[in-house]
Amino acid sequence: MKNKANNEHQISKILKDYNLGKSGVELFDKYGVYGATIYELKDKYKDVAMDILVVLVNLNEENNTLKSMYADLCLEHRNLKELLKENF
Repeated sequence: MKNKANNEHQISKILKDYNLGKSGVELFDKYGVYGATIYELKDKYKDVAMDILVVLVNLNEENNTLKSMYADLCLEHRNLKELLKENF
């Protein structure tokens, strides 16, 4: 996609248009999505209802946030350990 931010509305619109028979060129012009991305989305969300898709995308976003928070805390912990070793 153009901004690499696949939210549930964009994904659902792309999949609906694809299921309605629009070609890859039309979807690229409208959404900026390549054919491979369309097939990945279709394969990933083929059996998922739209209400579940919304929850799934929100959980993925929250998971990414938590991963970055964990990485920051690990770095702070490592820095504090090094600081304590230097003082003693």
